Amino acid sequence: MSRLSSVFLPTNEYLGILWTLAGIKDVAVINHGTAGCNFYELVTASKRTRELIYNRFASTSLEQEDIALSGGEEKLRAIIKEIAIKDHVSLIVIVSNPVASLIGVDVEAIAREVAPNIKQPILSFNNKAWKEDAENGVEEALFSLIRFYCRESSEQKACPVGGTLKANIIGPTVETFNWSADEQELRRLLGLIGIDVNTVLTYETMTEKLKTIANADINIVSRAVGLKTARYLEEHFGIPYIYGLPYGEKGTKEWMKQVAEAVKKEVPANGFVNDRSFSFHHYIEMISGGEFFQRKWTVALSCPPAMAKGFAQLVQEDWGFPLEAIRLTSTPKDSELEELEALGVKRVFVTPDELEWKSVLKEIKPFILMGSAEDTTLVKEAPVQLRITPPAYDRFTIYDGNPLVGWAGYQSLTQELFNQISRYALR
Repeated sequence: MSRLSSVFLPTNEYLGILWTLAGIKDVAVINHGTAGCNFYELVTASKRTRELIYNRFASTSLEQEDIALSGGEEKLRAIIKEIAIKDHVSLIVIVSNPVASLIGVDVEAIAREVAPNIKQPILSFNNKAWKEDAENGVEEALFSLIRFYCRESSEQKACPVGGTLKANIIGPTVETFNWSADEQELRRLLGLIGIDVNTVLTYETMTEKLKTIANADINIVSRAVGLKTARYLEEHFGIPYIYGLPYGEKGTKEWMKQVAEAVKKEVPANGFVNDRSFSFHHYIEMISGGEFFQRKWTVALSCPPAMAKGFAQLVQEDWGFPLEAIRLTSTPKDSELEELEALGVKRVFVTPDELEWKSVLKEIKPFILMGSAEDTTLVKEAPVQLRITPPAYDRFTIYDGNPLVGWAGYQSLTQELFNQISRYALR
């Protein structure tokens, strides 16, 4: 099997649900199904996911007699009661895998039966273990959690006239690459506008925080899987949202203006000025002025649609390099494709298979490859390889001071670019 199977073959919805729930520190998950399915689902989850959820995960581990006689209903009742006595658990989630669904186990009926005898509420997901695409699992888990904790309301909340506003960030989960560093920069940028982060759905949060989501003044959606949730919150609670994160110098200015306008904050007369500025052209001259000069700094980009516009703008407008091709790792909205076309990107590939993308990279021979460690496997000879998406197993993230977003992210990524170019020149 190809080494790239983790990227180019589909993941499953169960993993997306697990990623989402792992970021809520007082949620316990019960997998109602066979031991084999339970084993597969955990070994295919990331190490980070397992670390976060190891003491909050259980399985009914159905055997043949359970399937033939009772569907394991007694096992499920017993494990719910066992988890319910744990003080650190505030919500119990049951995920029914295909075996349990096939034999017709009604986990919702069992949850209703047990509910009067335990202190925690129960949320259930039916037959979500093997359907393709983890992104679908993240989307459904986010939406289900919000509908569970934020019931529909006809009240429209107005933004306060003065004081600090609140923002939710919707989309990051435990598999999100480089999030700790990115979150710090986002908090800093939002603070410049007078906005505090209420919570991140669902990264290092608690169920008590989920109950306050409807009190925010704006939602920042970091990836497409959060749009369904953001639209629900806009419709029922009047909370505006913006989609996408800031990348590059120009992109960050535009993003901050968009956020400010969404919460009716006055934009400074001269706009938002980069407070982490540096002379890009000065460093370009330094690495180009000696014996080494790379005349065609072609770039290939591989990332989700929510990142593509920002990084395309960074490459072409901030760096001034030709962007030859983009691989979108998930299906974009029509508007996202139009935005990329407006930026002059001619070759955009939507979820290409491994051989197709390998053929593209072989043809364009990128000098700079921006993507994951798996993209590097296809074109190891690319002189500059910038990690912007998972998997990134060839990079350590011990220090959370190297973001990708915002002005600090632009400076950090540009520094890594220059360092790699300089090393290449000295070979």
